[in-house]
Amino acid sequence: MAGPLQSLVVIDASRVMTGAIVGMLLADHGAEVIKVEPHGGAFFAHDLTRKAWDRGKRSVELAYEDAAERETLKALVATADIFIHSLPTAEAQALGLDRETLAREQPGLIVTVLEAYGDDTPFADRPYGESLAAARLGQMVDKASSFRPGPMYPGHPALHYGQAFLAAIGILAAIRARRETGEGQTVRASLMDAMMAQSPMNNWWQEAGLSYIRTADSGAMDRFGHTRLVTGMFECADGLFMQIHTGGPGGFRSAMEVLGFGDRIQQVKGPEMATPLNDEEYRIARVEIFERTKTKPRDEWIRLFQAADVAALPVLEPAEVLLDDQVEFVGQRIDIADPDFGTIRQAAPAVRFNDAQPDLPGPAPAIGADNGALQTLLARAPARVEATGRTVRHPLEGLRVLDFSSFFACGFAGRLMSDLGADVIKVETPEGDQMRPLPDVFDAAQRGKRGIVLNLKSPEGLAAAHKLVESADVVMHNLRPGKADKLGIGYQTLSALNPRLIFTYLPGYGSRGPKALLKSFAPLVSGWTGLLYEGGGEGNPPTRSVFGNEDYNNGFLGAAAVLMALENRARTGRGDYVECPQLHSSLWTTSEHFLDGENRVVYGMRLDKGQTGFSALDRMYRADDGWVCICARDDAGFAALARGIGQPDLPADPRFATPRDRTANDAALQAIVAPFFQGKSAAEAFAALDAAGAPAEIVRETSWVKEVLHEPWAEQTDRVFEDKASIYGHIREFGLFNRLDRTPGIRKGSAPRLGEHTREILGEAGFTPEQIDDLVSRRIAIEHVAPASAAA
Repeated sequence: MAGPLQSLVVIDASRVMTGAIVGMLLADHGAEVIKVEPHGGAFFAHDLTRKAWDRGKRSVELAYEDAAERETLKALVATADIFIHSLPTAEAQALGLDRETLAREQPGLIVTVLEAYGDDTPFADRPYGESLAAARLGQMVDKASSFRPGPMYPGHPALHYGQAFLAAIGILAAIRARRETGEGQTVRASLMDAMMAQSPMNNWWQEAGLSYIRTADSGAMDRFGHTRLVTGMFECADGLFMQIHTGGPGGFRSAMEVLGFGDRIQQVKGPEMATPLNDEEYRIARVEIFERTKTKPRDEWIRLFQAADVAALPVLEPAEVLLDDQVEFVGQRIDIADPDFGTIRQAAPAVRFNDAQPDLPGPAPAIGADNGALQTLLARAPARVEATGRTVRHPLEGLRVLDFSSFFACGFAGRLMSDLGADVIKVETPEGDQMRPLPDVFDAAQRGKRGIVLNLKSPEGLAAAHKLVESADVVMHNLRPGKADKLGIGYQTLSALNPRLIFTYLPGYGSRGPKALLKSFAPLVSGWTGLLYEGGGEGNPPTRSVFGNEDYNNGFLGAAAVLMALENRARTGRGDYVECPQLHSSLWTTSEHFLDGENRVVYGMRLDKGQTGFSALDRMYRADDGWVCICARDDAGFAALARGIGQPDLPADPRFATPRDRTANDAALQAIVAPFFQGKSAAEAFAALDAAGAPAEIVRETSWVKEVLHEPWAEQTDRVFEDKASIYGHIREFGLFNRLDRTPGIRKGSAPRLGEHTREILGEAGFTPEQIDDLVSRRIAIEHVAPASAAA
């Protein structure tokens, strides 16, 4: 077994989809993942999603409800590093599957709990389900339907992927802490925290209402108001769709010239987004552009935009992108033998390592495929834990990261590590990050970091940067391919200075290949890899916007990739080059879809045409005055639903006896369930279902993420931070997303002012005050100087 995680053993006894996804991420990169399944598998075990989400794993059948089999499970867990489950706290304790009990046999065990909201929230007693969380937390109205009034069921499982990323980051951070303390701990990851973690760039509170985006449907084209930015989906002359994004130096002006509006657009000096649109420009960018894009076919528009260095990509169905020349070039498509399709084509493991590259995964196992090997697995020695004995308060304490990135995704990865205790230093040029004019976005990616400004084009500025590298653990950047080498901060140069360095690169498409030099901005890669068709629903055109995009996902995966490389370094003593493009993370977060042997798209999950759900038992139903969502696919949930709708004998009907039967007879089941909601208010329908224990929620039709910023419980649990002296004044923003019980995250300040810590950081690197004065006086280094009257 190869890969950065090859020394780790994972037991996944969870019965939620997120467990399968986090297990895939760990297995893809070298961990041995043993999936412990109830006899016959969980309710989703026969879904097409298994073909990706369970690849590369082993499978044994053990029912933890049975006392004898539960003891076997505990013995298996005693041989592992990581145990994943989805049990409520009280049930885990009653079964002896909580960490306190399990740690008696395995003190270094890391127990990961996948939950809906968390015991420290007002929603602790609410049922688990991505759609249920989306309904309760207002996600279904944030991304309203493009085709009808009312809320939209989320066609892309962004909360599941987000929760899996948070679980993986928490697990790997706990592994690092264990290498210091020798002790394991409990890691919790919730659907609610996953929603918060994918919300900060568009949701904060600032005393004067400062924001780069209008408070409205996030798919609306006027949401950027008079900001000199165009990003969205456009129909072309051939009826196909594309997305463009005008970010980057001169991008707006270049796009307007390609569209034929150049003579009506003013020339802007400096960062374009710092100059608002005038009234005529607003009309062009928010109204006239839609008719103009219908005058040429999609391929022609994309060729023209890309030639002008404007980010543009086609909107495709899921998995279609696997046939793209860039995917082919970088080897991100793999062929796996499959009993149903002969061969399927999937996205490859998402992170590339120079020295610790994992083997390609094998196909998903049949349920119980490794039952015969169970005694051999049980006979293995417990996981060995080597530790320094050092006490750490936070899991990434002592880790130093140099962040040379601009824009969001790479910076967000650094922010996630800063939240867990890493010292993340943002290195900026004298002009500053181009995202600084976008306050909420900038703070969301840069909060908690220290900031230094160096002119890397000067020999002295570059030498100062090299001095910082000598004491760093990680360098991260997302510069265009080749630019880091030209600046003198490429991998070969920096690894020679520090052989233990983890050099992490998060480009758009990859360091090489036919698309490597193209601009990449969210949400273009998401549309390219299929998210907008996922949200559109079967038979519909793509929707304008869905929850979750490549900026967040690339940040999540970038943080996880660094932690994987650190685990490999702890084992081998060597640093590594790590590459994690937005293309790779976007392919991985649509991995439930694939191509068959004839390159036809196969949806692992498919939203219905009405955008109400995936199946009769996981969907929204319309009541007289609103909507109610149910998520009742497992046996217990279905039995409770049957009681709630007044048909308790439904589980005895042979058509609905098992999850597979219910899937096969979905239309008949929907015809039985739907009439229950007619003639009832949403509150009445929900009350009846809830009283029966059926997993259900009223679909909230107002924003929750704005309101929770002012909830005392959210602030008390560090999910929301208030800062009265930020760079942008008095703000409230989302706080910590990861929950580790022994080495929790840490609250730091908001985003650094330009050059705020320049003098401090140079001093730590060994520069004398006189040397620093000299660098500052010649503007090789720049320090922030607060106005005499107040902090700026």
